[in-house]
Amino acid sequence: MTLTIRLIKTRREKRLSQQALADLIGVSRSALAQWETDMSRPSLSNLRKIAEIFDISFEWLATGRGNQYVMLQDDEIPDEQLEEEINRLLPRLNTRHKKALLDVIKVMN
Repeated sequence: MTLTIRLIKTRREKRLSQQALADLIGVSRSALAQWETDMSRPSLSNLRKIAEIFDISFEWLATGRGNQYVMLQDDEIPDEQLEEEINRLLPRLNTRHKKALLDVIKVMN
């Protein structure tokens, strides 16, 4: 499976549009479309962002090796710490990123 296929597969599994994912990464929709058509490749930095956004393995995304999903221990980060971190970072987001985050949250519900 190529990077292009892994990227499209994961984006569709998460039910995100190209625009919503591009907004979360901080790139244009056309840049993302070029990655998905194998016309160009994302930088390592953007690959890391994608892996974080989708909560998937960077190694799997970049190379196809290993498991797609990262298995975290339930007790690694307590809920209260997660909420504190979200509340700390949320005000730093611009309007476009807040809208993209809202799209992600809606998909999760």
